[in-house]
Amino acid sequence: MSPESDIGPENSMPGQKSAPAEKSGGVRGFELDTQLSFTTPMSRALALELLRPWGIVPELYGQGDEIRGARLSGELELNTLHELLRAGHEGGLFRSAEVGRRGLLRSVTGATEWMPWRRNVVVAWGSLANVTLEEGLRYLLE
Repeated sequence: MSPESDIGPENSMPGQKSAPAEKSGGVRGFELDTQLSFTTPMSRALALELLRPWGIVPELYGQGDEIRGARLSGELELNTLHELLRAGHEGGLFRSAEVGRRGLLRSVTGATEWMPWRRNVVVAWGSLANVTLEEGLRYLLE
């Protein structure tokens, strides 16, 4: 049996996403999209170190070595997300955060097109339990 013959949805592990069929032209779905604003600018190295517990490679925002925020997209459990946001806010790291499960279209080449948010929900930092990650909602933590 060649290695290619046992690849397919029927042989994939539960919870794994199989490769999209060529006819589909890509993948449609929802993914965690988080944008964090730092209370003070920091170095690129420090920002990467402080965001390491997220387990998602961040896209850093700023000029040169003065990083003011970050975007993290991927998958994260809700309880873990709450813990990371709470720790970052209580530790004085985050000024504000925008978080939600955003609709996306991902081409077979990996290019991602994000869909508009359906609605914004403003949540106080002390009410993180209200961040439920309903698909299409952006939660603004202030």
